[in-house]
Amino acid sequence: MEAAAKVVKALMECGPSYSEISRRTGVPIPTVRYILRNRLPKLGFTIAVATNHGALGLQRYIVILESRFSPRYMSGLLGMFGELFYLRYYTYLMKERKFLTIFAIPPRYSDDFIAFLDSLKSVRIIDDYSVKKLLYMRVLPFRVDSFDFKKGVWKQNWFEKKISIPEVYEEVNPSSRIDKIDLLILKELEKDAFIKYVDLAKKLRLTRQTIKRHFEHVVKAIYMYAVMWVPRWNPDLVSAPILIKAPNAEEARSAIINVPFTYAEIRTIDDEYLGLALAPSIGLYKMIKYISERVKIDCLDFLDMDNSLSFTVPYNLFNEKIGWLNPYELGIEKIMEKIRLFGGRV
Repeated sequence: MEAAAKVVKALMECGPSYSEISRRTGVPIPTVRYILRNRLPKLGFTIAVATNHGALGLQRYIVILESRFSPRYMSGLLGMFGELFYLRYYTYLMKERKFLTIFAIPPRYSDDFIAFLDSLKSVRIIDDYSVKKLLYMRVLPFRVDSFDFKKGVWKQNWFEKKISIPEVYEEVNPSSRIDKIDLLILKELEKDAFIKYVDLAKKLRLTRQTIKRHFEHVVKAIYMYAVMWVPRWNPDLVSAPILIKAPNAEEARSAIINVPFTYAEIRTIDDEYLGLALAPSIGLYKMIKYISERVKIDCLDFLDMDNSLSFTVPYNLFNEKIGWLNPYELGIEKIMEKIRLFGGRV
């Protein structure tokens, strides 16, 4: 295994500690630093923290939204939802012409959340919606065995090796002991996985000792440092962002996770399974053929990356005395007010 592959594998296990990665792999520290900070970005890789929302006391839901408004208008609206209403991610499904969204909600506000969606429908901001609780949404380990780090391309014999990845449910911790500083640190880590204590201290205007103490708590909510191949050069010519949905999770999972460019998996409470993949153009046909021969596919759709966005942890919805706030208590009138303030034309 070449040095870059060793470094990526160790990074996912222990995080971006140059010295620890060097110790585990035998790769010199300057080489580790060069690979992580220079070589991998040039090959189109991004590194991000993968957060266990259950450890924060949040339950995730997948919500499919239908609307008569244009994708561009809805993206603006969902951007506001990301700031105010616990939305963590959205993307537009080009074939179904619907938005797939992921919300992370404090469980005690679940009824208010559904009432919020009903209110959006009643005033015709959305035409319809479906909502399902998630058992988990997880980033998958990067398949170092299937990528040629010298050429910067996927190997084409990936189907010859079958892998097994443990399935881990995201249990919600009702007595999570996070605080505002924890969330602010996590927000900065989600923006830059390599940020140092000294820079966190400057940004948050806290002592290095305070940052270190809270960091040791925050790191328990990070289940992996995710490595993803997202080529920046002509991405529409090089790769295709795809959603694959299958009705039977037990049957579908083994096939979908064996596609090396599947970077995330989702399982709903009613056993629906979804895989998110960034397929290289040269491997797209082989991927679809491989999965369709093994699994019944309910939906295969393409994600509109011009109408997709991830949000940092909702630190602004947390109060030290109360804990997680309930923005849905505002009522539809006040929500409509905010929508208009954000430029809405509803």
